[in-house]
This record gives sequence, C-alpha cells and structure tokens, in this order.
Amino acid sequence: MEIKPKIGFDNIKFGMFRKDILEILGRPDRIMTDEYDENEQKLEWNNLKIRLTFQIEESDRLTYFVSKNPNLNYGGQKLIGIDTEIAKNKIFGELVSEWEIEDYELFQTHFHEPNWLTLHSEFGEISEIEMGVPFTNENEYDFPV
Repeated sequence: MEIKPKIGFDNIKFGMFRKDILEILGRPDRIMTDEYDENEQKLEWNNLKIRLTFQIEESDRLTYFVSKNPNLNYGGQKLIGIDTEIAKNKIFGELVSEWEIEDYELFQTHFHEPNWLTLHSEFGEISEIEMGVPFTNENEYDFPV
C-alpha cells in the first residue's frame, strides 16, 4: 500500500466520494461519527488497518487517512516498524526538510504541514501514518486534480 502525500494512497485520492471508495475497498468494519463534529465520519477497515475520514459537508469526500498497515510504503520503502530517524531523513528526506515534533510521553508525532503528513513513533520506530488533504486557505481543501 503506497502512500502519496497530498494525493492519497494506492489508487485512492483525497476528494474521492465515499461511494466510489466503497466500490474499491468494500464495506467497512466500522463507521463512527465524530463526537465533536457531526459532519465528519470515520470508516474503518480492520483487515487493511486503515481509517478514512469523510466530510459530509464536502459532499461526503475523503479528507483524511490513518493507517498501521504493515505494508505501507513510500517510494518502495517500508514505513511501519522502520527506525524513525531513517524514515524522516532517508525515506522522506527529499520531500521534507523540517518536522514539527510533539512528545506525548509514550509516543511522538512528527508532522509536516505542507504535505499534511504525520509519522507516529513509539520505541524509536514508526507505528502509524496519518495524511490529510492540505488546505488552500482556512476553509477550503486543496483536493488533487
């Protein structure tokens, strides 16, 4: 499963409609409405270890991706379980020069806003990847063409 920052993963792009993604991935194992934002729904596929977020106000389009899939890769390089510094400097080195790092005691996040990409790390290894569609301004998504 190849991630494509600002675009999506594999043949799924940010901005795609839920119905089109369901045709590709099949029925999700779980659907959750965000308790803080009723216009946001998360769909979860257990076997793929992915969670996709759809904005109902945006015509039910894909806006966010979270995954712990062990087959996640970028440029052919595996991500989950890889040393965090190798992932940041070698795998994403050409894409990202500076990361915003937050330490949450038990895990860290490494965020790059221009690509709306977050690497979660635990025990010095990447444990989860998050990607979102970037914004053109405060209220508009920059969906890929």
